[in-house]
Amino acid sequence: MKKVILTFGAVMLAGLMCLLCACGDSARNTLIYGNTDLSEYVKLGEYKGITVDTSSAEFKEAYNAVVKKDMSDNGIVGKKLKGKVKSGDTANIDYVGKKDGVAFEGGTAQGYDLTIGSHTFIDGFEDGLIGVEIGDTVDLNLTFPENYSSAELAGAAVVFTVKVNYVKDAEAVKIEDHYSELGFNSLEEYEKDARKRTVSNQLFEQVLKNSEVSDYPEKDKNILIEAVYEYYDNSYKKSSNVDFETVLSQNNMTKDDFKAQMSTTVETQMKDQMIYYSILRAENLSPEYELTEKEKLGQDVLEEVTKAEKVVKDFLYDNAKIK
Repeated sequence: MKKVILTFGAVMLAGLMCLLCACGDSARNTLIYGNTDLSEYVKLGEYKGITVDTSSAEFKEAYNAVVKKDMSDNGIVGKKLKGKVKSGDTANIDYVGKKDGVAFEGGTAQGYDLTIGSHTFIDGFEDGLIGVEIGDTVDLNLTFPENYSSAELAGAAVVFTVKVNYVKDAEAVKIEDHYSELGFNSLEEYEKDARKRTVSNQLFEQVLKNSEVSDYPEKDKNILIEAVYEYYDNSYKKSSNVDFETVLSQNNMTKDDFKAQMSTTVETQMKDQMIYYSILRAENLSPEYELTEKEKLGQDVLEEVTKAEKVVKDFLYDNAKIK
């Protein structure tokens, strides 16, 4: 019953960056940008000796954001049990969809987290929950789009009975009550780690500002965009027995529209990684990565990117002026 969400994550893109290097030669030090002269595209600015003031309001705001993300990424959330659902909320819901009074396949779920305004579900579903009291149950009289992938439901009038269990509320939880769930032995140990990551993030943000990426290798970018399309096409064929082109059509998009939308997203990923690898080469650093089985190339490259990022951020941290 869901429509595709046309936003595409950094983790998946990083995993597909292996396709920027077609051969996958294990003799190379790195898989990504192994045959690309990055000096043609990247002009590194100052990246050593950058100052970070950990007492500043900006740093404290960034630190709090890191803590909230840690909790959110690990499913640690507060629960708002009173009030009304509003746009932007993530509501935990139970729902049952019925056609002619009979529950249809794929239309029932319990404990589903739905962000209101994400356009994840068919038109009218999320808007119908805005203003509903938390804890209440409502009936939503909706109609599936005419071009829906299921012939049984295409253009069909249905009723969704939806109960709003709670709304997630990040402000309702405190890290001092949950640091052990993140793998730390004490609050002090967690705070030290979070502080270092916040400093490293701010340092890299400053390096991004100081540096200039003048262009992106067009051939590599096009290969990556095509790979992203193929990734989604294969995923939908396996999970829903429908190709990605059909899913896109339900959102009034073509394959060319999708590729055009992906262009900026891909460049954002490439910019960060091109700077990572420019610093690695300038300082003769290595992400200490070894290629394993070819079948695991995508995951291997994701691990390489993660290690490269860590090596660079650790280097920036060790060479920064931290107040």
